[in-house]
Amino acid sequence: MLETERKAYFFKIKEIWFSDSPFDVKGYDGVIFRECKNNVNVPGFHKEEFTTLVIDLTQELDQIFMEMSASYRKAIRRAEKNGIVVKNSNNYGIFYDINQRFRKQKKLSSYDGGVDVNYMEKYGTLFTAEIEGEVVAGYLDLEDEKNIRGLIGASLRFEADKDKMRLIADANKLMTWEEIKYAKNKGLTEYDMGGYYTGTEKDEEKERINYFKQGFGGKVVTHYIYQKDYSIAYKIAKNTHKIIQQMKYGKQHA
Repeated sequence: MLETERKAYFFKIKEIWFSDSPFDVKGYDGVIFRECKNNVNVPGFHKEEFTTLVIDLTQELDQIFMEMSASYRKAIRRAEKNGIVVKNSNNYGIFYDINQRFRKQKKLSSYDGGVDVNYMEKYGTLFTAEIEGEVVAGYLDLEDEKNIRGLIGASLRFEADKDKMRLIADANKLMTWEEIKYAKNKGLTEYDMGGYYTGTEKDEEKERINYFKQGFGGKVVTHYIYQKDYSIAYKIAKNTHKIIQQMKYGKQHA
């Protein structure tokens, strides 16, 4: 289990990752439990289903690699051959800037949800990919003693020419492979790719992300999110923010 804290304006929020079930906390305006595996009804908590794609790390590493698509295995080998360097990195400031630029280019809200550089340094595990010494992409993960979960991925691919864009595409696949190897070597048991869209409405952007994740193999599972607001002011502010985001960026970006 991983416990994190973040601030939403002047509200103090507790987030708890990988707990089996939710429970009450004290001293916060709200609490959110993410990636719960148990489907339970707890008074006062709002429950949502969350589908995600999970890779079983108890398998042998060679087996995990062979369950990837042939094109992904080829891309990983090509990235290594082309000298793309993936690091377990502390370049949090550089990655934060890349993510903000990436979000702007995709016309997403610039609001970071409290996941700023300080949050990354305190709670995150960061992997970055470099081409000729330049950081071009990164993934920020959260982990506990059993699980690792992708939180944010961003790159400079929208700013690149076609040749560099292909290199960055390969770099993204190599980064995910290095994350898997890192987690496997630490004895973690699951790699959670951070969501998988199963909605009935057509959403080309989310379906493209699904396609990217599918190439790594794994299994689609249902986890649960539990939320409880302790402060009326926070509840009102949260709902107001959601409405504003929907009006400004559309339902899918709220």
